Amino acid sequence: MKIYIVFLLLFSASCSDFDKEKQEKNVLSLSDEIKTFKKEFDAIKIDSLSALKLSIYEVERRIKQNYHSDTIDLSFGQKMDDFKRMRRMLGPLGKEQGRVFKSINEELIQLTKLYSDISKGFGKRESYNEYIQFEKNKVAQIKVIYDEYVKMRAQFLQMYNELYKELEMFSKSIEINQEQ
Repeated sequence: MKIYIVFLLLFSASCSDFDKEKQEKNVLSLSDEIKTFKKEFDAIKIDSLSALKLSIYEVERRIKQNYHSDTIDLSFGQKMDDFKRMRRMLGPLGKEQGRVFKSINEELIQLTKLYSDISKGFGKRESYNEYIQFEKNKVAQIKVIYDEYVKMRAQFLQMYNELYKELEMFSKSIEINQEQ
C-alpha cells in the first residue's frame, strides 16, 4: 500500500512538472510575441511628433498670413483641407503611440512576473492556466491596438509625404513675395 501512495505522489509531481514546462513555454511564447511587437514598434514609431506638429503649424501660419487670392483655386483648397485633416491626425496618432508603448511595456512586466511565479511555484498553481489565458487575451488586444496604430501612422505619413514639401515650398515662396 505504501508503494502505491509513493507511486501516486511521484506520478502527480511529475505531471505537475509537465504542466509547469508547458505553462512556462506558453508564457515565453507570449513574451516573444510582445517583444516582437516592441521591436517593430520601436523601429516605426515617430519620435518627433512635436517637431512635426510645429513644422505643420508653421506652414499653415505662413499660408494664412501671406496668401491672398482673388479667385478660388479648387485644387489648392483641397490640398489645404487635406493638410488640415493631416494636422488633426497628429493628436490621435500621439495618443495611440503612447497607448501602444504603455501596453507593450506593462504586458512585458506582467509576463515576466507570471513566468517567475510559475517557475518558482508561487501563488495558486491551479489558476496558472487561467492566468496564461488572460495574458493571451491581453496580447491579442495589444495586437489590435498595434495594428490600428500602424494603419493610422501609414495614413498620416502618406498624406504628409504627398502634401508637406509642396505646401512648405509654396508657403515660403509667398512669404518671400509678400516681403518684397
